[in-house]
Amino acid sequence: MFMQKSVTVLALSWCLGILCVGAANDGVPKLQFDQTLYDFGKTSQVATVSGVFKFHNAGGGILKLEPPKPSCGCTVAEVQTNSLAAGETGELAFTLNLRLLKGAIEKHISVQSNDPLTPNVGLTIRVDYQPLYDLNPMTLSPVLEFGMKETTQFVSLSRSDGQPLRIDRLETSKPWVTATVEPAVPASGSAARIRVVIQRDGLPRRFNEYVQIYAQGETNAPASSIYVYGQMLGEIAVSPESLYWNVNGPGKAAVGAAEAANIRRLSIRSNSGEVMEVTNVQSTIKGLKVELVPKESGKAYELVARLDKVPPASVAGSITFDTSIKSQPRMEVPLIVNVSKP
Repeated sequence: MFMQKSVTVLALSWCLGILCVGAANDGVPKLQFDQTLYDFGKTSQVATVSGVFKFHNAGGGILKLEPPKPSCGCTVAEVQTNSLAAGETGELAFTLNLRLLKGAIEKHISVQSNDPLTPNVGLTIRVDYQPLYDLNPMTLSPVLEFGMKETTQFVSLSRSDGQPLRIDRLETSKPWVTATVEPAVPASGSAARIRVVIQRDGLPRRFNEYVQIYAQGETNAPASSIYVYGQMLGEIAVSPESLYWNVNGPGKAAVGAAEAANIRRLSIRSNSGEVMEVTNVQSTIKGLKVELVPKESGKAYELVARLDKVPPASVAGSITFDTSIKSQPRMEVPLIVNVSKP
């Protein structure tokens, strides 16, 4: 008799537990993907790959998703809707740019939601990419020093399938970037060398350009592209080119021995060796004090930036100063103060 009552109590407790859990889940969202891995296998002759991750709300509450966060800039991802009622379905579409990639590739997308049990879901994209046109190197990083009128760099180009190249033409994004095939590719040749010349043009600056390679019979879209990321240096050299703080806050900056952690130093130097004057040094961030220290009779300065007060949140800004150099009358140095929350 005692055993029968115990079994009855246990069964009743089990049923009540199921009912309680079911009741608790009625208002709880649950994000569930049909798959978390998208594997394209081996592919070539494409510039991008695209796909769709399907998901649904398997819970009882309203599911709210934040914008998906890809692991790199080569991946673009978005959801059609960021709010789903119970039982509703959604899609996350993505596109992976393969232009600067090669071999076995694995990229990730982070999806955050208000699902209390799984607030973050990781999605994976895999592809084994062998481009039909193989570039080496895939990017160029030329630097034109002060006084240098042009610079020349080379890229080797070949077809991975061993077939003839049959280059139709080369097109550049700017007239001061030129590209030629040297020497001329024989009709049966499957490899060539491309000569890229970058000429000084305009004011000192960084630049982001490209050379597009078109093959015969494929003139609508480039068969491949050479990316050219470079810099034209002027009479004034600034080092480093940007300043960065990573501090705890908000509040007052450190004092005493730890004060050095809040100080950043910047070198301003004349590349031409001529005397220059630096004036009107200013910062766009409150609590950041700047001081200019002459070093070599007007040929070099040291700029000392001290963070006296940590801002309430992370902020980006700049330090600006004027110079007596006509080609660079005003300089700007980007800076970031990253405030870590306790």
